[in-house]
Amino acid sequence: MTRFLLILTMLFFCASACADPRKNAIPLYSDGIRLAADLWTPEGLKPGEQRPAILMIHGWGGVKSHLNSAYAPQFTDLGYIVLTFDYTGWGESEGQVIRTGTRPEVDLDSEGETYNTEVRELRMGVNPLEQMDDIRAAFAFLATEPTVDADRIAVWGSSLGGGLALAMAVEFPQIKVLMSQVGSINPRGSDQDLPDTHPFSDQNMLKWRGAIARGDITSFPTEAAPGLRGFPDWPDMQRYNPFAQVDQLSAATLIVDAADEELFDISMNGAALYARVKDRVPARYETIAGKHYDVYSGEGYEKALTWQKDWLARHLPVGR
Repeated sequence: MTRFLLILTMLFFCASACADPRKNAIPLYSDGIRLAADLWTPEGLKPGEQRPAILMIHGWGGVKSHLNSAYAPQFTDLGYIVLTFDYTGWGESEGQVIRTGTRPEVDLDSEGETYNTEVRELRMGVNPLEQMDDIRAAFAFLATEPTVDADRIAVWGSSLGGGLALAMAVEFPQIKVLMSQVGSINPRGSDQDLPDTHPFSDQNMLKWRGAIARGDITSFPTEAAPGLRGFPDWPDMQRYNPFAQVDQLSAATLIVDAADEELFDISMNGAALYARVKDRVPARYETIAGKHYDVYSGEGYEKALTWQKDWLARHLPVGR
């Protein structure tokens, strides 16, 4: 028993002492919901000094713990400030709370009136329109951080996050670099001419929204997508179209696709983005060998990370 307690004690102190001193949990709120977020600060940052920063946007079902191990330390080693976070209802972040119980008959106009009822916290929803609000909150935090050069920020997005990063780069001109990795950046690219019989046609989406408006079905998603974590909000996903304003993009853009991408057509996504911007902004298009998830390990990961580091060094150098 004594030896067991000693091991536990050693593990506890190691967890504290071995924590990366460059990573600090920060208070981040999106529409009043607390998001779990970490701010990575490079060593050697002098008082009053400002550095360029990277906002990391993960994809469908991702959480910041992956970014904190595979990407944030590597970029921080180069001298960048990096922010990672979990979306609302994912990972360590709080979720939206809705009332499920009956509201009692009380005078709600009376000051200080309270009542008890049953509630439910929504978890693992996938709604890019709502995720954009989380990303905007993270960007606002990063851009107002005293150690960050607010006019020299990069966004990095992977998979679904690639499209979200594109939307952010279009919306905020302070973003000087966009890095899209196996990004689904044109989700409407292949469904513009869907027949009315298709489940995701405009006509059927309107019927879906009508059922929600009448209370016939819940306003929050409850069915998972095959092979993916989480519960997609298809009606809102149909409204999500980051590619629509691509002509307003001014950031230096690096696009990394998978040559054998199986989740979407890269000719309508990464390749289409490159074709639209290459004559107007600094742009580079690369592919790794393999499929979508091969970018997260092995040779695909190493190649993509090397390209991203090179792109940052060229278009957002730390010691300019």
